[in-house]
Amino acid sequence: MLTSPKFWLLLLIACAVGYGGYNDYTQKLKSAESSLQESSAKLTSLRNLITQKKALIQQKREDMENNQALLKARDILDKRLAKINEELAESAKSFKAAVEKARNDASGKELGDITMTNGRLLRGVKIRKVDETGLSLSYADGIGTASVELMPENLQQKYDLGTNALVPKMMTALAAFQSTAPSDVVTTKNQSPEIKPSNNASTSPVASAPQSTPAPAEGASFDARCLVIIKTDRGSGSGFIAQAGGKTHVYTNAHVICGTPAGFTSKIVSIKTASGQNIPVPYEIELSNNYDPEAAHGLEDVARFPVSLKEGEPSYTLADTNLSVSVNQRVTAYGNSLGADAVTSLNGMVVGLGTDRIEISCEIVPGNSGGPVVLTDTKQVLGISTYLNAAKRDIWTNGTVFDKVRRFAVRPDKVTKWRKMQYTSLMSSLAELKAFDRDTLTLAAACYLNPKPNRGGFDVPSQPRGDYIIRQVIADGSKYTLGGVISSGITRVNQKLGGTKTTISISNVVPVFAEFFASVAQASSSQISSLSLADRAPYLKQFIPELLEIRKAVHAQFLNEGATRYR
Repeated sequence: MLTSPKFWLLLLIACAVGYGGYNDYTQKLKSAESSLQESSAKLTSLRNLITQKKALIQQKREDMENNQALLKARDILDKRLAKINEELAESAKSFKAAVEKARNDASGKELGDITMTNGRLLRGVKIRKVDETGLSLSYADGIGTASVELMPENLQQKYDLGTNALVPKMMTALAAFQSTAPSDVVTTKNQSPEIKPSNNASTSPVASAPQSTPAPAEGASFDARCLVIIKTDRGSGSGFIAQAGGKTHVYTNAHVICGTPAGFTSKIVSIKTASGQNIPVPYEIELSNNYDPEAAHGLEDVARFPVSLKEGEPSYTLADTNLSVSVNQRVTAYGNSLGADAVTSLNGMVVGLGTDRIEISCEIVPGNSGGPVVLTDTKQVLGISTYLNAAKRDIWTNGTVFDKVRRFAVRPDKVTKWRKMQYTSLMSSLAELKAFDRDTLTLAAACYLNPKPNRGGFDVPSQPRGDYIIRQVIADGSKYTLGGVISSGITRVNQKLGGTKTTISISNVVPVFAEFFASVAQASSSQISSLSLADRAPYLKQFIPELLEIRKAVHAQFLNEGATRYR
């Protein structure tokens, strides 16, 4: 059997099968060992990760506990700081109110003789007004002003002026005290701290508007044919051509056409578009007949006059009264900035809304008055650049946008009533106001006339009195109505009494002087009555009360001089 070939064949097959099974088992065993090693490595990595996570969780717990303690401390400090801020603000407010009351109550107070810091002696000083710039006063030699630097130290201290003024110092202290609160520095560990704006940063509570920079006017809203440069004998301003209600007008500010009490206009010199086209001086002008005495610089400062366009010539359109306007809306202001005869483009935003005006961030300046404020990339005029408010610096505005110049444009679409007049009539009204104001100055100068030593007429002083020379004021004012009465009256008095060098008796001179004072007073009273009853457009009428108030005060002083010095 052992020698049988079949036996060996079977044995060989059995061995082969056995070896193959063993080899297969060995391979599987090695594979299992490799898988076990990989699983062990992963398990080790997972254990390390779990350990790290535990450590991180523990750290977070500790951070949270620390932050809770910090937050509690911050809350306590915040409450204490808020109370201190409130008390300090209230104290500053009370002190400021007291200073303002002292300044307001100063009007009319007599100081007697005072010596200014430059050594000049002023006699018989009487306060007219006190403000941040100094004193407005009358004294024996006239009327004038004294800057803070020239005021005696005791007056500076009394009215809180000068380098030692307390209100500005309290303002600075309050601003510094409020600049850093505990909550500004408490942050969570492993977080980036919040970046706070600097106390000196100019940030708006409404919007961060792009800075306006003068640039050549361009864009969809710019058209040189619609933009107007207006020149008068008092200055230069802006305007624009726009359609409203099916009619086309040149719109501008009333003060561009009329001027102000500092200098009323006598004539319009030229009107032309930015493209160079001349526009004739209008035959008729319309001034707004809307006026709110509680809101200065409003709709009364709008003017317009008709203009004819050829077919195809462009114009702006006024924004509809019902147009929804919102803060942050982008606008562009066009105008003759600083009267440089070149239209500039000033981009910005609407930063404030009012019933008849908008506040804008476009950096308009003098010369832009009357120019359009246009919704950017349209030809809709939202406002007319009208006025600037000087920066207000006190404890309430320091560090805010309100301690900088603010700029406003009135809404021409809000004007519902117009007052039409001929251009020549408007110029006559302005001339009347200008003459009235000039006559008041001449009447004030007449208060300083002196009787000659022998009572032989008037001695008209030629030396300076305050800011004026009496003789020059009276001579220059003789071409006006009341000034003419005063000049001719002085001449008549001197002719009647100047024929002798001997002293004239009181009984002979009193009637002559009395006649002079009576005639001048009658002419002044007539002017006061006439102007009081004058019917004027609101823009002009708003100046009349102040003109009358000043005249009446001077008129009373003139009568007092006649009643006391020439008897």
